[in-house]
Amino acid sequence: MNLANAVTRRECLAQAAAVLTGKSKRLIIDTHLEVWTIDPRFLFHHPEHPEAKPEISAPIENEVEVMRDYGLRYAVLINPRYYGWDNSYISYSLHKYPDRFVAHGLIRPEDPKVVERLRYWVKEHGFQGMRFSPLYHPNATWLNSKAQYPLWREAERLGAVFNFYILPHQMPMLEDMAGRYPGVKVVVDHLGEPDLRGPDPWTDFRKMFRLKKFPQIWISASEPYEISLEPFPYRDTWPFFKAVYQEFGGRQLIWGTGYPRPRWELPMEKELAFVDSALDFYTSEDRELLLGRNALRIWKFPVPLLDGDRAGMHVAPQHACRFADPQACEDGSASHGAACC
Repeated sequence: MNLANAVTRRECLAQAAAVLTGKSKRLIIDTHLEVWTIDPRFLFHHPEHPEAKPEISAPIENEVEVMRDYGLRYAVLINPRYYGWDNSYISYSLHKYPDRFVAHGLIRPEDPKVVERLRYWVKEHGFQGMRFSPLYHPNATWLNSKAQYPLWREAERLGAVFNFYILPHQMPMLEDMAGRYPGVKVVVDHLGEPDLRGPDPWTDFRKMFRLKKFPQIWISASEPYEISLEPFPYRDTWPFFKAVYQEFGGRQLIWGTGYPRPRWELPMEKELAFVDSALDFYTSEDRELLLGRNALRIWKFPVPLLDGDRAGMHVAPQHACRFADPQACEDGSASHGAACC
């Protein structure tokens, strides 16, 4: 595969201009975007590594610039693990740019008040979902325990989306819950994290394929650097991307980048080149679905799109953003629409 024909930055900017002037119908939505700031108002509380702090800032303003430069219409904000269960900065970002983003937070799945936490961030802050990371605890069994049933029932009631940072051997637990609660839309992050370091990554990886029977599940076919052992264009990942495409089809795949500049793993032109040129087995139609249109079936984005992209979309409610008590923000008890910003 010769990537000499890959999309250049100039071409990306030309595409962006075409989108913004209405000359292109290419809709690009980044469905996984983690942002953070060194601002002392927003403290880090990494659950597994309390001492962990980012060396550089990757603030929401940087992402807005990236979106303008490359013609991205929307992005899904994901609270980074650095902040733990405090979703304050994501709430701040969501309300600062309400026409650009929807948001997912983090809540501790084994918290006795986890249902209340979900309800609080959805109802009071306008979040549309939560991310769970069983990957950090390979032997954990909480995902499909009976204690989780009330959380999933509430997610169905609220219309919340769950995304999972999950290992291949944990997929049967997710399969169980998806079967029990078909009203919860689910995203599997980073292609399901096949372990390319092992002698046989395929045996466990294929466990994810059983999820294709659920129309409410999408696979994030993106961020190849998460799993690759090689530099760009990550040729060792191509068979895994192709297998997921063959199993799930274009309608159950979405795309995301991970981080804005300067923290991004790849400049946006290479992110798009990976989809447009490296993964050349996608059809043009399925590439359009992957890069944006499938996301419209998962999230309610804040404002209508241009003609042809808006069918079935809803305007997301706006929520007041004001300062709340820091401790209340940290433990999730702040109320009456008080965003921790």
